[in-house]
Amino acid sequence: MIRHAAAVVVALCVSTTPLHAQTTKLTVSGAANVHKSPSQASPVIGKAAAGTALVVTREVGDWVKVSWPAAPDGIGYVRVNAGTIARGGGAAPAVNRTAAASASPAPVAASSASVAARAEQAPVARPSAPSAARTLYVAPTHIIGVGARAGGSTMGFGASTRAWSRRRLGAQLEVSRYGMNSPVMLGRSTTTDIAPSLLYSMRDHVSDYLWVRPYVGLGAHVSHSTLTGSTPGFAFTANTVGARVFGGGELAFSSLPHFAVSADLGYYHLPTPFEGFEPGGIGLAISGHWYVK
Repeated sequence: MIRHAAAVVVALCVSTTPLHAQTTKLTVSGAANVHKSPSQASPVIGKAAAGTALVVTREVGDWVKVSWPAAPDGIGYVRVNAGTIARGGGAAPAVNRTAAASASPAPVAASSASVAARAEQAPVARPSAPSAARTLYVAPTHIIGVGARAGGSTMGFGASTRAWSRRRLGAQLEVSRYGMNSPVMLGRSTTTDIAPSLLYSMRDHVSDYLWVRPYVGLGAHVSHSTLTGSTPGFAFTANTVGARVFGGGELAFSSLPHFAVSADLGYYHLPTPFEGFEPGGIGLAISGHWYVK
């Protein structure tokens, strides 16, 4: 009797329930565009009809990477809000072990042989890794950002605000302050500069972990300069209006999706506020923006 009970226990231990990997699917609520990359500006490579269940292979912020056999690489991207995401996979039905335990006793030798045969035939199931990986990347839906900037044709520091429309057009306003010393005249010129600009972005370059948006721009400069030290006890002021053309790029990382770093190189046409001070020329500006929307 004891040997028979031991045989039943061994049988229960080796009879495992298979485990299935979880499959993540997006069920489309209405007709949804399938894009080549996780960006509204990327080409549309297909359309998923309402009710279509798309297999999700990666979640990419506001987007999901799905299997799309019609694409050359077999993948596409769909906005998360295009449907409902479901995760999970049911397990196979469990064995009715109570019924097995209450069966009529068999000869001990036969039970031992049956247990050995089952142990050889039933592979031990192992859990599979989830099929859907996840990143923290947020696709380029940046609209309004605030931050700081440094650089220019003369080294200055200030604040910057940038806004993008969904048609690749953008606007920027920078307020900065810089100082200059003249190599031929005494005194120091300090300037407060207000620079509104119009931006136009080219096609975004988007991956699962990085986003780069190249752009070109055209801007104006309204400057108020003050000259001190040239004549003791006196200060002189001058107002000038200039312009600049520039090109650069904005870059965002998956680890900090709402923050973007920009660098642009341009030519600054800035009139001379005082004799001997030349603020114009070629300059590099670096800025960072935290996108609040």
